[in-house]
Amino acid sequence: MAMISFAAVVSTGGFSNAANLLGYSKAAVSRQIAKLEQSIGVRLLERTTRSVSLTPAGREMYARCARIVDEVNEANQIITGMVSKPRGDLKVNAPVVSSLFDLTAIIPRFLQTYPDMRLFLNLSDSKVSMLKGRFDVAFWMGDPFDSSLEAVRLRDYPMVLVAAPTYLASAGRLSTPNDLKDHICIIETHLSKVGEWRLSDDVSVAVNRGPLTSNSVRMAREATLQGLGVSYLPRFLVGEDIAANRLEPLLTDVVTESIPLHIIFPRGNFALSKVRAFVDFVRGEMQDKSNAVPSASALLAPESMD
Repeated sequence: MAMISFAAVVSTGGFSNAANLLGYSKAAVSRQIAKLEQSIGVRLLERTTRSVSLTPAGREMYARCARIVDEVNEANQIITGMVSKPRGDLKVNAPVVSSLFDLTAIIPRFLQTYPDMRLFLNLSDSKVSMLKGRFDVAFWMGDPFDSSLEAVRLRDYPMVLVAAPTYLASAGRLSTPNDLKDHICIIETHLSKVGEWRLSDDVSVAVNRGPLTSNSVRMAREATLQGLGVSYLPRFLVGEDIAANRLEPLLTDVVTESIPLHIIFPRGNFALSKVRAFVDFVRGEMQDKSNAVPSASALLAPESMD
């Protein structure tokens, strides 16, 4: 009750508004705030006759308290069968190159469909923040990396070996996968193992570590354009470069591997209507219509989550 009262005061701008929202007296709300401040030993609110403002400690508390209250309220609604429309804040992490698979176009359509949602989008290729629980959902290129996370496969993206014409003019072209051992390779650790590239179901090759190893596909692409070596990247990232002859695809008769795009989230988050709505909406927007797949709701039905 104390945290709910505190969040209500901050979100509504005052004790009277919070009391009206919660259906309690102004004095009851004030007592709850005082109880919360006493229990943690710091002042959370600065009060004047005209306004209420957050202290530095209050801002820190509200950043956590508001989310807890939101999820508690939604969990209560789920238990009582009262969830009718997704609402609240949703924190999403996505790769820096997310615009290339239309996520930046899909999210505005999602917010138009669910006007009671507020979405915070962070662009990062790191998995650390997801494991620390800073995001409700995240997009991930490649295989899921942690068994504590649920993963819904959205679609697959073909991979391609590429190099700049300037590099090939000096280093020579490849005839077979084994030729890669004689070439400088730009290693991208997000999508491939260091020292090995899987080109197809039955072809994996050892590659030498070149001058650059990075977890950023954008960095790998730029280094390849500058003629530093051969890289192995999703075709959608370098399709325009290939069309403009800035990069040349290599061993096209061998490379058939695709990299999957997943949406991942902590186990249990799918019970939240805001997460469930987002996952299903994105899946519906991104799935290959010629190869229809079940919705995330079907894939993650209770009987399939044991």
